[in-house]
Amino acid sequence: MDRQTINRYIQNYISEVEDSIQEPILNRDLGKMPLDEAKAFFLLLPMLNNEEWTSELNISAIAVGAVHAAFDMHDRVDILDATSKEQQLMVLSGDHFSGNHYRLLSSIPDFRLITAMSEMIGYINETKTDLLMEASDGVESLIDSMISIESGCIVEFQKRYGFTSYSKITETALGLIWFFRKLMKDPEVEQVWSGNRIKKADVEDAISVLTSRLQKQLAEAGFLTPFLRQEIHRFAAPLLGRTI
Repeated sequence: MDRQTINRYIQNYISEVEDSIQEPILNRDLGKMPLDEAKAFFLLLPMLNNEEWTSELNISAIAVGAVHAAFDMHDRVDILDATSKEQQLMVLSGDHFSGNHYRLLSSIPDFRLITAMSEMIGYINETKTDLLMEASDGVESLIDSMISIESGCIVEFQKRYGFTSYSKITETALGLIWFFRKLMKDPEVEQVWSGNRIKKADVEDAISVLTSRLQKQLAEAGFLTPFLRQEIHRFAAPLLGRTI
């Protein structure tokens, strides 16, 4: 599998998620909701690695994408002042995407996944609120919290369908990407987290920890094709301006 094929799978998946959450009025007032290509890549990683990928799996994967779209839309709302028309529409669109997630999941007979995802959504919301309201309790705690926020739903999907061998790499890589975006003051990250007292030194320490962790995990990931290991490196490590 080459990079062009991987990109085609990612874009096809993103199109399927967009179709599942499409709402013309919200699109008109708020614009198209961008979906995270890195999250799409790690969600699709088992399939890209030639694991069996059924229609049931695909429906569940689209539902996970709808969840992330809901999180991203809610994150664009100022948590201290959600009174403007635009912010109220963002809340409604987030609720709309969340509802689509449950609608998609309910179309398959998988109550275990529905339960696991519901619990994870609650945990992510609680973790995010705690971090927004008070300072983090050390680097390791900060890493654990951000890994849960960034990858928790994807990992639940992997657990449910027997793809747990991919989970540690998914957690580490998505956590690493978030911390780099925070260090670089990515506007989308800053919009949500600028008011939080996350220290720059803690972000740099987290990047160092996760870079070393990803290096070790990729070295031990014999189940991944060499090309996919390179692609994971491309998504995460080149952002840091160094090899891992």
